[in-house]
Amino acid sequence: MGRIASVLHWDATTVNPTLPIRVLITGGAGNVGGWLARTAPVGVALHVTEHRTPVPAEVAALATVHHVDLVDADAVQRLFVTARPDVVVHTAYVQAQRTAIVDATRNVAVGAAQVGATMVHLSTDVVFSGDEPPYGEEDPLDPTTDYGRWKADAEAAVRSAVPDVCITRTSMVVSIEPLDRVTASLATALVRCEPVKLFDDEMRQPIRAEDLASELWTLVGLDRRESAGVWHLPGPERLDRFTLGVRLAARLGLDASAVTVARAADVAPERPRDPELVSDRRVQLGVRLRPVDA
Repeated sequence: MGRIASVLHWDATTVNPTLPIRVLITGGAGNVGGWLARTAPVGVALHVTEHRTPVPAEVAALATVHHVDLVDADAVQRLFVTARPDVVVHTAYVQAQRTAIVDATRNVAVGAAQVGATMVHLSTDVVFSGDEPPYGEEDPLDPTTDYGRWKADAEAAVRSAVPDVCITRTSMVVSIEPLDRVTASLATALVRCEPVKLFDDEMRQPIRAEDLASELWTLVGLDRRESAGVWHLPGPERLDRFTLGVRLAARLGLDASAVTVARAADVAPERPRDPELVSDRRVQLGVRLRPVDA
């Protein structure tokens, strides 16, 4: 798939062809990073990072790839000296590792500040407990899981290094083609007729990866004074995980009879039940959001 030539609020004709805007995307092998690369506007000099997992060949064909451990502050400094980005979109993380969330984010933010780059940081809905939904962009954070606490710490780190950072919070990010890791695991289990248990008491707002990428590119194209602050970018529907799994199975043409209900309250009581995000800002981005199984 090639690059999409136009993005809302950022016409490719506004980019000086002799001095293309340089955009660094961390986590080029990930779901969101991959979609950002595939949909990069014409005229962008694209750089992506990889670490444990190599970027897909189609992404490598669109960008300059940098192999770097973002937890290594010296390596990140060398990355910024080499890439000299105008904008950084930070999507990289490892959910079970604090250093790969907090330390890596701090290093990227410091690097962005040192070269004067704008920064768009991808965060999560689970910086909220889910006990008192919905949550607006200015509501105080109250995470209940390690991952939520680490992502909240990462938000604080980017604010400290880049005061006008653009922080985006989203929910589950779903990709059909190619399949994201979680949906691929669901599909594999159903093809093998293996039992799948999904919570019906945990709500999320799944968003299509390509729609989120479109919104992120629109934010990249805004003046940094306009993009600064927090943006909530959830999907258009509020679904429990069981319903989402059944709908994704139908979208993939798979028999969902092996999917049964489980209760998060019984097996994982600390997980946020309903971190519903609402936004007063995103309407100006103008991206039409679709159901994940459309």
